[in-house]
Amino acid sequence: MTEENHDHEEQEDAGHKPEENSEGPSDASQDSAQDDSQEESAKGAPSDLPMEGEEDMEQVIRIKGMYNEYFLDYASYVILERAVPHLHDGLKPVQRRILHSLKEMDDGRFHKVANAIGNTMKFHPHGDASIGDAMVQIGQRELALDCQGNWGNILTGDRAAAPRYIETRLSAFAKEALFKRQDH
Repeated sequence: MTEENHDHEEQEDAGHKPEENSEGPSDASQDSAQDDSQEESAKGAPSDLPMEGEEDMEQVIRIKGMYNEYFLDYASYVILERAVPHLHDGLKPVQRRILHSLKEMDDGRFHKVANAIGNTMKFHPHGDASIGDAMVQIGQRELALDCQGNWGNILTGDRAAAPRYIETRLSAFAKEALFKRQDH
């Protein structure tokens, strides 16, 4: 290969690369064309209107503020309404609902705890396990409920039998003390 052919090939390779000074539009002119088109589109929209997304940001801040402000109130409400016994009668809401349900079912006979739990679910929407556990705790005190079957033992830690095997009814004391209307 001669030197002339070699130089000619280099020139052809260089010819395929775009040069900065070529006749086509330069990068600077393309950028200015884009800026012009953006300015024209911005002229049509009033500047005092909120940009897209600004309204969303205000809503996010409000929700965040509400979350921070109301979470403690909600947590306190849940604790007071479900876990702490009421000062008036010493009962938690689930216990009060159980006793009301048993009063509704009262006909002097023993009822299966499973049936009493099912009846209580009309008033207490938090599931049968929580109702059954609360009923066993009331029954183990042997004050408000008359119990038949294996109700467990709080001293030894024995658990009660399944609700389908044990029976209960309101005690005479509960009927007198909790449900008798007092005339003032």
